[in-house]
Formats: sequence, C-alpha cells, structure tokens
Amino acid sequence: MKKWDVIKRIGRFIGIALGAIIAAYSVQGFIVQAGLGGGGIGGIALLLFYTLGLPIGIVNFVLNIPLFILGWKEVNRIFVIKTFFGIIVYSIALDFFKGIQPLELNDVFLGALYGGVLGGVGSGFVFRLGGSLGGTDIIAKVIQRRFGWAMGTTMLVINALIIIASWAVLGPKMALYTLVSMFTFSKLVDVISSGLPAKSVTIISIQSEQLIQRILQELGRGVTFLHGQGGYSAAEKNVILCVVSISELGHLKRIVREEDPHSFIIVQTASEVVGQGFALE
Repeated sequence: MKKWDVIKRIGRFIGIALGAIIAAYSVQGFIVQAGLGGGGIGGIALLLFYTLGLPIGIVNFVLNIPLFILGWKEVNRIFVIKTFFGIIVYSIALDFFKGIQPLELNDVFLGALYGGVLGGVGSGFVFRLGGSLGGTDIIAKVIQRRFGWAMGTTMLVINALIIIASWAVLGPKMALYTLVSMFTFSKLVDVISSGLPAKSVTIISIQSEQLIQRILQELGRGVTFLHGQGGYSAAEKNVILCVVSISELGHLKRIVREEDPHSFIIVQTASEVVGQGFALE
C-alpha cells in the first residue's frame, strides 16, 4: 500500500472519530439537557437513562452488538470496521460528556434544533467517510445499498416506533420536540453525506455552439450534446445537458437568455453528483 493511501486511511479514521465526538456532544450537551428522546438504538439508550439511570454510552454499545453482526454479514467489511470504530468512540464520548453542558438552554425547541443540527453534522461526516455510528444507521446503510433510498429519510421512518415509545415515557410534548430534532438530524445527514443538491439543466436552442463556448469559459462546466428532433417542425437540433451548482444556476440562465431568448430550458434537481467539479467519494 502506498504511503499516501495509508495517510488517507488514517485521516478517514480521525475524521470518523471527530464526527462521533461531535454527535456524542450533541446528545449530552443539548438533547439530554432538554430532556428529549432520540431515534434508534440511541433513543432506546436515552429512554433507559431517563427511566433506570443506565449510562447512555454503555447501553448504546451493548445494544449495537446484534446490529453490528448484521452489518458484518450484509455490508462490506471496511464499512463494518469503520462502524465498529465509530461505535466505540461514540459510546465512550457519550459517557465522557455526561454533565458537560456549558450552555444553559431554557428553551426545549432550541435544544431540539441545535441537538439535531450538531448530531446531523457529526453523523453526516461519519457517513461521508464510509462509516456509521451504529444503530439504525446500519439498517439504513443496508437499505441504501439494496434500494437506493436516502439514509436520512430511511432513518426517519424507522425511528417512528421509537417516537411512540418516547411519547409514552416522556409525554406528548417532549415526543413532538424529539421529532423536530430527528427531522433536523435526518436533513443534515443527507446534506453532509451526499452534498448539496446540484441542478441538471437541459437546454434546447438553435444557438447551441455559442452557448457551449460561454458555459465552458464563464462557468468552467462540461456539457454534453444530445441529438434531438422537433416534434412539430421535424427539424434536427442539438440538446445541451449540463450540471451546475445551485449558485451557478442564475449565471447559466443569464447566458442562455442573452444568446437565445427563444430557447427552452428544463431545470431538475440532481440529489447527488459524483465527478469532476463535484463531490468525489
């Protein structure tokens, strides 16, 4: 193995550890302080902490063992190793941060919001680096590999049962605030792990050559020609396919408007783009 590959691998494990620490602090610093529940294995650990006083970190680790075995059988071994490492760091950090709450939050909604944001950022980085923090994350990863569903959305659906349990233990108000936290968490996980959605733009124009030159020069984005034919006129024409970031979309529209005011533009959301100029795994 090359030296640079070793450095990158070590860097990924360091990144997973940092993400796990951030996620653990979101629980102790915001979620527990606000008296909220959570989703998946972590949510069960929180309920056992509130009712029986059991340490969240230890319970989280023990309950993750069966799911870790599932991951070992269903998912590639590198992912499982990274996940096991993430679970260990996360579980230790959960109990290490117990009682460390430098910010006093008298607003439950802020606790739910910031707990969800910070937890989503930490978990999202762990996902992006090829690992997870266990629990329903492993199940979501398996479902993503088999069906292509977004991990954050999958976790939100799975965690509905935990919300019902939270409703019974913590009461309806706290359960609803917990849902706010989980929704925020799931959206941040999708953004961090997959990146901000880009825009796939299809342009039908008789000025295709001029458009391509300006797109290449001003945006630095590649374009693809698709050969089309008008349904009414039967005239052959070039269709331009281009993917740009959200911030570049306005500039692209201006270029098209200036070169061909009669052009036809279709803009679609690309939830994830992997390639030159975009996120590379």
